[in-house]
Parts: sequence; C-alpha cells; structure tokens
Amino acid sequence: MKNQTSVRHEKTLLIRLEFLNHSGTLFGGYMMQWADDMAYNAASLAFPSASFVTKLFGQFDFKAPVRGGDIIKIYSEVESCGTTSCKILVWAINARTQSEVFRTFAVMVNARDGKKVPLP
Repeated sequence: MKNQTSVRHEKTLLIRLEFLNHSGTLFGGYMMQWADDMAYNAASLAFPSASFVTKLFGQFDFKAPVRGGDIIKIYSEVESCGTTSCKILVWAINARTQSEVFRTFAVMVNARDGKKVPLP
C-alpha cells in the first residue's frame, strides 16, 4: 500500500466568468484560495486526526495567464513532515495546453487551542 503522505491529490476546475478580473484573466486570490484548500486536503488526508492550519505559503509566481473557459488542474502532495507540521507542494496546469500556471508550497501546522502539537 502506498504511504498516504506521498499521495497526489487533484482538483479540476472550469474557469467561469465570475472568477475573472477587469483584464479578463483569473483573479489571483481565487487560485490562492484553491491552493490553500488543496494543501489542507493533502495534509488532512495524510493525518486524519490532526487539526491543520496554514502557517506559510511560498511565493505565487504565476507563469501563464488563466482565462475564462480554461480548465485548470490543481495538484497537491505532501513533500515532507516534521514534528508538528507538513510541507505541501501545490501546483496547477492548464489542462488543455499543459502549460504550468504556478508552483508553490505551503506549510500546514497541527494546532489545538492556538498551539502547535505533535503530528499523530
């Protein structure tokens, strides 16, 4: 059986008009929200009894524009784990062109009552 921390998670999204800015491209905040969701999912599925919060995201360097009607695939995968946290890789591609949209990482911390606690 494959180790749950090395499982790749995937979300496919159709970019609708309501996600677009005045220039006709995706508002970056939507992509950042989806990336945060995916990082949480990867960490929580690897450690189901943990209670994760987002501590840090790496730089979002958008490499290709996303336009209305594009279909985007967002991926997440646990890269490494420490005592209380996990580093999650998150990236997205345009499903039609296969061009990379962005690549970053998130650090998700297991926390209870506002304090870091060890991963189970």
